[in-house]
Amino acid sequence: MREQVPTLDSSLSKEEFLNLIPAAFQSVVFGTVANGRPYTNVADIELCLDGKLYFATTYEKSFYQRLQAQPYVSITALKGEETMSSVGFTLNGTVKEVDLSYLDKIYEQHPEMLEINKTESERRELLRPFEITPTDGFVYDLRQTPIFQKAFTF
Repeated sequence: MREQVPTLDSSLSKEEFLNLIPAAFQSVVFGTVANGRPYTNVADIELCLDGKLYFATTYEKSFYQRLQAQPYVSITALKGEETMSSVGFTLNGTVKEVDLSYLDKIYEQHPEMLEINKTESERRELLRPFEITPTDGFVYDLRQTPIFQKAFTF
């Protein structure tokens, strides 16, 4: 289970913003483009290492093909029960497939992955890790008055 989002303020650094994503947000919506058309997918951001975010998807999905064909993504997530009790973010960046050793880091950080994949012994062999290098992002906290907002450029 991911942690709660702490109260955010203007001292929030780029590093803290990036670390908040895998720590507090379970799943994010990925925006990609193919043939001039927008597509969305949901995936979990599992790690933040050295200013980059990591996730995995199977190479059999059209999502994987879009990531390979167009190395730009926009990710967005919202956490909260209602609009005014929510925290959300958007992050844009470039994406690339990375070495399979990152799967070990993902499984180490998130042992629930073993539970998800224990009934499908071949599932891990289908997974491919990806790295997002952020270019810019934005976070907003609707739990506060006035609403907290902060933009980042990386």
